[in-house]
Amino acid sequence: MQKVTLFPQSCKGMEDCGICAFVCPKSLFVASEEMNETGYLPPLPPDEEKCTACGNCMIYCPDFAIAVEGGAVDGREE
Repeated sequence: MQKVTLFPQSCKGMEDCGICAFVCPKSLFVASEEMNETGYLPPLPPDEEKCTACGNCMIYCPDFAIAVEGGAVDGREE
C-alpha cells in the first residue's frame, strides 16, 4: 500500500508553487484552506487509494515537503 506524507510547514503552497499538482498524473493535489506557519496554503494529502505512487510529487518538490512510500517509487509494489 502506498503512503503519501506531506510536511506542510516546508511547503510554499499551491499558489506560489503548485509543482506537485502540475506533475501528478491523477491531479490529486488541491489547496488546503488552512495556512501553514509561513502563511502559505499547502496541498491537502491526496487520496491514497487513487494515488499511483509514481513519486513525481516527491521528486519535483523543491522544498522536500512530500514523501512517497510503497508502489513504483521504492520498488515495493503490491
